[in-house]
Amino acid sequence: MAKADKKKAAKKVNFTELTDAELARYHGDFRKELQEIRFSLVTSSYTNNARIGTLKKDIARILTVQNQRKAQTTAQPTGGKA
Repeated sequence: MAKADKKKAAKKVNFTELTDAELARYHGDFRKELQEIRFSLVTSSYTNNARIGTLKKDIARILTVQNQRKAQTTAQPTGGKA
């Protein structure tokens, strides 16, 4: 991971302000990073164990925002008469 990515990852992101495409990109990036960390744990020593928990929580936050948006779109009335 590049230094710019590390700085961006360390910065707290408000996921509710992101678009759906940005959320999907973050979700993919975080999943990939978590997979790489798990692989490095098996093959060698990994020193930043707190990052695993942070990634899992961020993934959960992203999924929560996505599910809330999905629920809002399905719960909105169509505007037609019943």
